[in-house]
Amino acid sequence: MNFHQTVRSALVGGMGGFLTRPCCVVRTVMSLAGLSSAGLSIIVAHRRAFLIASVLLLGFSVYTNVRRDGWWINNVVTVIASLVAFALGARWVI
Repeated sequence: MNFHQTVRSALVGGMGGFLTRPCCVVRTVMSLAGLSSAGLSIIVAHRRAFLIASVLLLGFSVYTNVRRDGWWINNVVTVIASLVAFALGARWVI
């Protein structure tokens, strides 16, 4: 695996993680921009779209990581970690 694949995989996984919790990311960006939480209700209304986008990005990240040569345990850990991260982010697990 080369450096570009590693960076691409990390960026896609990071984007998926951020999209799992859009309320926190958007709130932080809006707060830094001086807008507070003025438009948060609009973002919350599109929660399903953010969850779908995060599933697609995390799925692509898992596919990219599983496709690489390596031990089977690395693939198992990648899949489990992605599922746990998404479940926690989507508030399916407390």
